[in-house]
Amino acid sequence: MGVIGIEEIFLDVKDLAKAVDFYHNLLGIPVAKRDDQRAYLQCERSHIVLQVKGHSGRHRGGGPMHFSFTVTEDSFDEVAGRVMGPQFFTRGPIGKRGQGRTLFIIDPDANEAEINTRYLYGIPKR
Repeated sequence: MGVIGIEEIFLDVKDLAKAVDFYHNLLGIPVAKRDDQRAYLQCERSHIVLQVKGHSGRHRGGGPMHFSFTVTEDSFDEVAGRVMGPQFFTRGPIGKRGQGRTLFIIDPDANEAEINTRYLYGIPKR
């Protein structure tokens, strides 16, 4: 199969303070970084990004939702090979084996999906 977990999910939210209250204070997910448009909540091997609807910056053009799956180094090329070609719009691969590689894919509903090996090497720096 190749996919071993969910690395990240970007969620558009109406009210950042309420969303942080829910995910951090109620569910207990630690806040790693926060500004006026987004908050990064860090789990052991994944993270959630809460973004104010209409935000600027990362993944704005990535469709209604962006999410990333962790894959192993051994399966990255196989999974990437199945989606690269004229059938799907892709960006990448980016990075190097042993340091974290990623490939962005626009799915049939215009969501931005990603395969990534980043979490194999610890928690990425923000």
